[in-house]
Amino acid sequence: MSKQWSRRTFIKSAAAGSMAILGYDPLLQSWITPAQAQTLSFKSLPKLDGTLLFDEASRNAVAVDRGNLFHRIPVAVLKPGSVQDVVKMVRYANKHSLKIAMRGQGHSRYGQAQAEAGIVIDSSTLNAIQPPAADSVDAGPGASWGDVAKTTLAKNLTPPVFADTMTLSVGGTLSVGGLGNTSQHFGAQVDNATELDVVTGDGRLVTCSQQRESELFNMVIAGLGQCGIIVRARIRLIPAPSNVILHNLVYDDLETYLADQKQVAMEGRFDHQYGTAGRKRNGPWSFTMQLGKFYTPPDEPNLAPLMAGLLFRSQAEPVRRSYSEYLHRMDARNADEVASGKSSRPSPIIVVWIPASATKDYVAPILAMSSDVLGVDLFSFWPLNTRRFTRPLFKVPNEEIAFSIWMFRSLARNDPAALSAMLESNRALLRQMIAVGGKDYRQYGIVMSQAEWVEHLGPDVWRRFSNAKKKFDPNKVLTPGPEIFHS
Repeated sequence: MSKQWSRRTFIKSAAAGSMAILGYDPLLQSWITPAQAQTLSFKSLPKLDGTLLFDEASRNAVAVDRGNLFHRIPVAVLKPGSVQDVVKMVRYANKHSLKIAMRGQGHSRYGQAQAEAGIVIDSSTLNAIQPPAADSVDAGPGASWGDVAKTTLAKNLTPPVFADTMTLSVGGTLSVGGLGNTSQHFGAQVDNATELDVVTGDGRLVTCSQQRESELFNMVIAGLGQCGIIVRARIRLIPAPSNVILHNLVYDDLETYLADQKQVAMEGRFDHQYGTAGRKRNGPWSFTMQLGKFYTPPDEPNLAPLMAGLLFRSQAEPVRRSYSEYLHRMDARNADEVASGKSSRPSPIIVVWIPASATKDYVAPILAMSSDVLGVDLFSFWPLNTRRFTRPLFKVPNEEIAFSIWMFRSLARNDPAALSAMLESNRALLRQMIAVGGKDYRQYGIVMSQAEWVEHLGPDVWRRFSNAKKKFDPNKVLTPGPEIFHS
């Protein structure tokens, strides 16, 4: 079991010499020993409502993410007992030139939420969800979207958008985007957050929205933790359906699949829209469009007229579920990935948004890759209406319809040559994406140079982002993992 250290226990244990090395002091560029602990920087720890962990197991646990590519060990892990703990530790990080980052469920892939020789805040203890109002609910950053759904469904209300992993944290997805299978109507989860409490990089607790401190709001939402740490979010709610009917349509031809997906997205025929490309190992590809309608019995929708004109090869029997079951439809798959050990393999995934007009030519070389080279035989692949995405840091192509392509690539452990080849393949795919006017999902993105960030955001948004960083995090203590403003 991890040992938990309050300030008093930490100093007492250090004086007793019960630890060989406690952490790293960047001011002296040296490791802290028990004999030094009472006179060096950690002696001045603020009084906390929660606990600060220094043991090896706790620090190693937050030094990895679902990508299994980076392992950056912090000095300490904060389990905050209050929002004020976050404020105090951000101020402490400024005073002692430490980096600090908040971590949710660790679903990033390239070390974005890690803080080497710094402090990682475990958001799971800030998981309170307030009773829903008529049109919104307030949730802490460590609350899971599954718990948000449970709370709001008790009042027959729901957020408009959920990702397909209900264990993700509110603060985590609002820091990156949060896409779901209703996004063609409602945008990303960041488009449905209306107010935030944020701890800025200089240690101020600020409430922000589009009407109040709007620039801070816009530079924190989908901002990868660069200007502030989210400690409360207000999420828009709409009436919840009680049931969902899902229908899978199967295609053999890529061009037909793309045309039908685009048509459905433009017309908004269905509440749920999803798709996949799949094959048996090195076999021919097929494409599945999954469409869904929400309803309340006994008024079950008639799907036949909604599918008029679609040129699918075959169809599966429709599946009916409660809305709650629908939200948790991927839970078993996600649990299997953990139980099988697949989630612990190196996973250099790539997620891109490609303009519809360029999608066929972009995807064709991917489909030509062998199973070993591609590293996956099933990937998600469905359209988005880009006009639904409104946040300046969540970038999408300029075309009205773009296709999202999610390649959860993975490979065996301890094969550096294969990993290097797959990362180079990702870089090539990103270069091709840029050439056709696409964008990538930064939560799952390879670390980019500052010039690449300027190209990704565009010069105007980059200027706003850079100015916000200087204003709200002047010492650059927040979230070093993405290396956006790295010197």
